[in-house]
Amino acid sequence: MEDWQWMFEEAKRQTLFGVCFEAIEILPAEQRPSRDLLLSWYALTEQLRCLNKKLNMRTVQICSYLSGQQTHSIVLKGQGIALYYPKPSLRVCGDIDIWVDAKRQQFCNLVKERFSCGKMVYHNVSCHFFSDAEVEVHFTPSWLCNYFRNRRMQRYFKREFERSKENYVDLPEEAGRICVPTLAMNRVFILQHIYRHLFGDGIGLRQMMDYYYVLRQGFTEEERLETVRQLRRLGMMKFTAAAMYVLKKVFAMEDKYLLVSPNEEEGRFLLEEIMRAGNFGKSDPRIVHPEKENKLQSFLRITRQNFRFIGHYREEVLWNPLYRAWHYLWRKWNGYL
Repeated sequence: MEDWQWMFEEAKRQTLFGVCFEAIEILPAEQRPSRDLLLSWYALTEQLRCLNKKLNMRTVQICSYLSGQQTHSIVLKGQGIALYYPKPSLRVCGDIDIWVDAKRQQFCNLVKERFSCGKMVYHNVSCHFFSDAEVEVHFTPSWLCNYFRNRRMQRYFKREFERSKENYVDLPEEAGRICVPTLAMNRVFILQHIYRHLFGDGIGLRQMMDYYYVLRQGFTEEERLETVRQLRRLGMMKFTAAAMYVLKKVFAMEDKYLLVSPNEEEGRFLLEEIMRAGNFGKSDPRIVHPEKENKLQSFLRITRQNFRFIGHYREEVLWNPLYRAWHYLWRKWNGYL
């Protein structure tokens, strides 16, 4: 029973308790956890199902509202990625990420009469559309600290927006239709999103499971080569090989779904980071957010934290301080501070 208790706590820490409960349901009665633990697990999973149902509804509502404002929107990650799972309602959900074809100030002027916006940063702004669901509006899905790599990626995203804005999918239980990125874009974007968070708040197994189900949708050899070409242009080949190792080691990913050959050395390092960090680093003592900290102290702390990756992802580590200095000046110049 101690093993089951550990499993329950780890499943919560990695935000995988929903998909783990699905596995428990098919076990023989004598192999299941104790009744009390099973009931606690069941209650948490039912809450998750209800939350996903509500978030599906809210996602459709915000997309419908933006469409009425002549603003096209694409749902990133979240409820769109959940559709790749065998049971979408068991994927732990977070906020709603919406990618729009609008300029920053243009968008804020559009919604400010009815809603308030939070802190504006390079790639997104949080908007208070609902009291029971957080919404982040993206002007670009993500970024890279390397200026030249980032320019390539932003051109790639711009092309993919045009391809994705007609990529409609139906959410479960007739919640409605939304636009999501194409599978080709998700093969690049979801991995880059994981890479981005490695240098921020850390990543967990839930993020790797998302990518597992993205790749399990399948691809042709031509599509694989195109995905690899894009990842190489973004300087992410070492991380891609490390991710392939984690997918094969933890999720038993079949070779036919791997983009490149796994790199065991880099993969072991990445897996150790994942197991220490949990879901977005919430259980990692190395990732701290002091309450009283000025801008300079924050800058130095993040720089120091990221230097543990210098032997693995040197380019991104060295560009990171330059990007954050530029980002601070950009926000100040535009009145976003």
